[in-house]
Amino acid sequence: MFFVLLQNYFDLITVGRILAFLCFTLSLSSCFKEPDFALAPVIEFDSINSQIRLDQDVGLTKDSVVVTVHFEDGDGDLGYTEEQKNQAVANDNFNYLIKPFRKKNGVFTEYQPLIPYSGYFPRLSVEIKPGPIEGDLSYSIDFFHSFTPKFDTLKFEIQLKDSSGNLSNVTESEEIVLNRISAL
Repeated sequence: MFFVLLQNYFDLITVGRILAFLCFTLSLSSCFKEPDFALAPVIEFDSINSQIRLDQDVGLTKDSVVVTVHFEDGDGDLGYTEEQKNQAVANDNFNYLIKPFRKKNGVFTEYQPLIPYSGYFPRLSVEIKPGPIEGDLSYSIDFFHSFTPKFDTLKFEIQLKDSSGNLSNVTESEEIVLNRISAL
């Protein structure tokens, strides 16, 4: 009989601990409020860097430029699914919009490259339920030295489009100097 009472006592303590743990967990989860971001993406320039590489396919040197932006999106629909990308490619409906500017005589002027630098990025959130997301998005562009003037100074304007068609604000990169190596 004593052992039965002792076992019941420990069962009650265990149940009490479980209830206390659940109450504590629920109270903590209510402390963390979901961020309240706008439905249209908001971006901010983070960084730009370049690495000189040898292209394995054609054997030419190139600058591989990586532009990183920080983003916030209220409904988490940044990026295209594979199906959305296929439709977007058919219509040149880019979701990473980039305008290049070249420095000449100390002044930056927009120029049109032969092949657009704008492109596509995949869906950033795999959640089924829409919700806010934030993070950093890096985008790479290659500049082959044989087609890039020596010590070419560029900067970029960047804008994102979510899968609902909402455009972000426009942010501007710092300037970067390309093709800094001498010919062999």
